[in-house]
Amino acid sequence: MSNKKRAKKRKVLTLRNLFIFFLVLLIAVFGTGVGVFAAYVKDAPEFDPSKLKPSETSLVYDKDNNVIAELHGEQNRIQVPLEKIPKDLVNAFIAIEDQYFYSHKGINIRSIIGSLFTNLTHGTIKRGASTITQQLVKSAFLSPEQSLKRKAQEAWLAIQLERRFTKDEIMEFYLNQIYFGHSAYGVESAAEVYFGKSVEDIDLAEAAMLAGIPKGPSYYSPYLNFERAKERQEIILNKMAELGFITQEEAEAAKNEDIKLAGIKESEADYKAPYFTDYVIQQLASYLEEEEGLSEADAYNKIYTGGLQIYTTVDMKVQEAAEKVLANPKNYPYSKEDSNGVVQPQAAAVIIDPHTGYIRALVGGREHEKKLGFNRASQAYRQPGSTFKPIMVYTAAIDMGYTPATVIDDSPVSFSSGSGGIWSPKNYTNTFRGLTTIRKAIADSVNVVAVKVFNQIGVDKGIEYAQKLGIKSLVLTGSKNDRQLSSALGGITKGVTPLELVSAFGTLANGGIHVEPVAILKVTDKTGRVIYENKPKQEVAVSEQTAFIMTDMLRSVVKEGTGTRLANFPYPVAGKTGTTSDDKDVWWVGYTPHLAGVVWMGHDQPTTMSNVAGGYQPALMWKQIMAVAHEGLAKTQFTKPSGIVGPIAVCVDSGKLPGEFCAKDPRGSRIRNEYFIKGTEPTQTCDVHVEEFVDSSTGLLATQFCPEELVVRKVFIKRPPYSASPTGQIPLDAKYQPPTESCNVHTSAPVPPEENGSEETPPDSEDNNSSGGGLEGILPSRPTDKNGSGGKNGNNKNETEDTVQSPEKKN
Repeated sequence: MSNKKRAKKRKVLTLRNLFIFFLVLLIAVFGTGVGVFAAYVKDAPEFDPSKLKPSETSLVYDKDNNVIAELHGEQNRIQVPLEKIPKDLVNAFIAIEDQYFYSHKGINIRSIIGSLFTNLTHGTIKRGASTITQQLVKSAFLSPEQSLKRKAQEAWLAIQLERRFTKDEIMEFYLNQIYFGHSAYGVESAAEVYFGKSVEDIDLAEAAMLAGIPKGPSYYSPYLNFERAKERQEIILNKMAELGFITQEEAEAAKNEDIKLAGIKESEADYKAPYFTDYVIQQLASYLEEEEGLSEADAYNKIYTGGLQIYTTVDMKVQEAAEKVLANPKNYPYSKEDSNGVVQPQAAAVIIDPHTGYIRALVGGREHEKKLGFNRASQAYRQPGSTFKPIMVYTAAIDMGYTPATVIDDSPVSFSSGSGGIWSPKNYTNTFRGLTTIRKAIADSVNVVAVKVFNQIGVDKGIEYAQKLGIKSLVLTGSKNDRQLSSALGGITKGVTPLELVSAFGTLANGGIHVEPVAILKVTDKTGRVIYENKPKQEVAVSEQTAFIMTDMLRSVVKEGTGTRLANFPYPVAGKTGTTSDDKDVWWVGYTPHLAGVVWMGHDQPTTMSNVAGGYQPALMWKQIMAVAHEGLAKTQFTKPSGIVGPIAVCVDSGKLPGEFCAKDPRGSRIRNEYFIKGTEPTQTCDVHVEEFVDSSTGLLATQFCPEELVVRKVFIKRPPYSASPTGQIPLDAKYQPPTESCNVHTSAPVPPEENGSEETPPDSEDNNSSGGGLEGILPSRPTDKNGSGGKNGNNKNETEDTVQSPEKKN
């Protein structure tokens, strides 16, 4: 045998061996696959045709395990026979969902292979392979989780379903099951919700739009995004033409048809605590989507038809009180309907237990407009105004060594703005106070002090602390971001929700430990199996000493500042007011040793309001709600932790220990008691208050020539240099500075008698000849200084323009 023949024979043997190897491998893999498939199918739920009929009611419970809501799909589901469903609608679903529906036996091998190839090519899930039969099985018999076991069971049950029912029966089940968003289940309810007509009356254009919605009801709803809904409608029309269901001319005519939506006309929810329950439903749906991999439609379908038991944190006594308070028109400055028929201004309120994170009440509007509609308590991002100062500025400052007695000069200041201009922050009083402690700046909501402290600690440091306290909506990238000094006053890009803001204040109420707010405690399925159990996330944001100091300063807002309407509340209250530029948003957020709460008021479309302030309507609404919430609760105080020293007397103009002149200030005593974190208490004595001799007839510094009877002792303050504002304003305390000029009236000793023509000779005394009224030795020798050192202001004016207004107007 030649070498060529031997080589050819070896090649044939090699190919035959490789073929046998791969055949054996394929059989092994197939055998293993069959074994696994058989094991999965063995665990599949029993095929029960009765389950094709929806649905099982889910129940929502309050904190005392009382049922507050029954959730069931039939609320907006109308069964309709297949013969009343237009052929165009059936064909639209076939075209976009399962073009081989009437030919396959429950599963489509061709689609499975094509899907597998596409997904392997892209390295991710890009294409599904479920038939309409499989989708029906999934919603009726199985959980919608994404797993190989579930897909195997789905395929097996789909084959069983095809053996038991005709294609038309399966199609009828499917079209009456699927979720279209806005609480509409099935094609009849969907036609009513979107087009205000029975499904048998819809045309081709409407049918194609309906067929596109179930893939993602919140994504393709024409109410939420008409452009996306329209794009998907055109894809479906093209596919129908491609498959021969319609002509291309019919497709083009339908594309050009003007779609007339009926407008959302959903009635108010027929369950208690509607805004809270809506929030629970939305939170649970998000969990099912993110953690279990369900589509949005499957998540809501499971909630409304899955027989779930949903245990929540709501306290119905507090919830009903909050609903009543927000619905009362007497709590608003005025009431008028907007172009959508919604009464304005609107409001939102949230009450939480800051120690557990449990939401005790959540109300997203004056009245509940529609199920799963806009919830202002959790979805309205509004400018927080001065409520942001403790969160963005002062908590970080205290944690970095500042104290309630730290003095900041409330004087005119200007900063370069990001646009190349100049920003000169202003106070809502349109004045500058001068030397101001941080405590007083918080109590009276002083803008300039907040901005100066923010500038000192650094914007990024303030942002870091705001995030630790619980603010998650800050915008930190892009051309517009919150790394601006104006964010100290609540001028932020996106805004915050009431729920987010009360969560941040709750961190201070809880001794510096942030607990993420929760509404759902536990969810079980219809068999009692726990499918979700909430364990509130806790994180130490700041020390308990910092939290105590912040709480103590926030109590000053109520005792002596912008929140005094709450001064007679029978429990200790700490909190902050907020009123934004042009009075478009007003807030009160505050807490007691037991609960934290927030009330926001404003127009849905930000609009200037009149006769409003954070310390007025929102504070009084908070008070009414909290009065009910605190019924039966123990009278207690905020707990002072170890590591706090005081109270220690300090001078409010220097922040130091009082000197001998601090109590003699012309404005009254400037001494008050303060708490300090150990190690930050003052050790030096006040050097701001000084005493000077003044000629009472001129108000200038006395000299040795001023008559003794005109010389008086007066206490002044030595404040830092300042610049006048562009409009000429100076700090109000500048008038308490000592004069800079010496008396210019009494400039020499009295004339001796002999020079006046007197015959009487005075006693021989050198002292009498130079006594200057007998004050030599008491007063220092002062040269006459008519020009002084710059006059009363003693400073140069700042020539910059006030080109940018402060985001904060009041409180």
